[in-house]
Amino acid sequence: MSSSQYTSFYQMILSLVNFVCFFLLSNAWIVTGKQVIISNVLPRLDINGNIVNAHDGCLVKFNKTYFMYGTVYDECHQSTTICDGICGYINNTFALYTSSDLVSWTLISNNIVPEITKDNSYINYWMPNVGYNLRTKQYVMIYWSSRYGYKNSFVALAVSSTPYGPFINVRPLEMQGGKIISDTTNLFVDDDDNTAYVRYNTRDQPLRHIVEKLSSDWMSTTGQYSIIFQKDDFPWYNGGGMFKRKEFYYTMLSFDCCFCQWGSDARIYRSNKILGNWTYLGQLNYCADGGAPPEHLKDITINPCSIDDPYGTNFTVPAHQVNVATLSISSTETVHLYYGERFRSSQDGLKAHDFQTWLPIQFIDLCIQPLRFFNNFTLNIDVEFET
Repeated sequence: MSSSQYTSFYQMILSLVNFVCFFLLSNAWIVTGKQVIISNVLPRLDINGNIVNAHDGCLVKFNKTYFMYGTVYDECHQSTTICDGICGYINNTFALYTSSDLVSWTLISNNIVPEITKDNSYINYWMPNVGYNLRTKQYVMIYWSSRYGYKNSFVALAVSSTPYGPFINVRPLEMQGGKIISDTTNLFVDDDDNTAYVRYNTRDQPLRHIVEKLSSDWMSTTGQYSIIFQKDDFPWYNGGGMFKRKEFYYTMLSFDCCFCQWGSDARIYRSNKILGNWTYLGQLNYCADGGAPPEHLKDITINPCSIDDPYGTNFTVPAHQVNVATLSISSTETVHLYYGERFRSSQDGLKAHDFQTWLPIQFIDLCIQPLRFFNNFTLNIDVEFET
């Protein structure tokens, strides 16, 4: 090889190496630690300065991004201390916001299940829950619909090839643990084996909270279920989310709170087998004066912490629990966040602007601690970005 040929060859190899190095560097993911402040007293805003309108849904993490799915409420005023059957009931859609750090949120869509706009003027829609099925490579959503709720044992089901949607309705799930599903449904995915379960409450007697296992494709039920709790009298209980910590499964139930301003309690149950026997551990959300709410109430209009005064003492956490967000926030930490709605809390009185409360669920060894309301709390998270 001549000197000129050698020089040309060397320059070609050098150019190739530089290209490969640039390609690798330009597509590298950098992980950096970041301390973020989560506020429960300042409105949660998107990057355009608008109040996030995504209620009673779920907060999940897919790959490196946090996804918040929730119900879009009308900008209406609730006329009473509890639900009035109009505000928060009609014209609901489902929204999706995303974030890399749980603070800066981007609105992706305020109608991620387009089909529900066909009848949401008279059909109620709430509680979108989304999980990812590793076997089918599908994102699966369950949600509550008055098309089925209080009428039969079906749970609405929708799917998408991406977490960004849109989600398309498919045949609903027909649950086997009850004849009539009441007013709450949640999707729980066991990360150990990607098995999915639906937790729901029933309207047929006795009133039960049930967790039921889905098929491997999550498109039907296996018919295997466990009764978490049952009772024969009012008040019936709504449900919060389910989560797993170490070898135990947990779920929280609460007094029914129909958009009530005083909040609701948090009764915690535990099992070492999700389809096994469940044990009641105790109360996590006491009244703000330190007292325990009563076991029984006459009707839904009564504030359990102030029987004769709906404007009296509230719960310590004046929110209605709807879910638990289990988030891997760093390589060393997974956090479980209580996820509740503070009805009639917005500064301008609009239901769409009601606050949503996030609180870390705290343990000492295996002992779960009573909830405390924090105006603000910090999380140390890993933020990943592409160079």
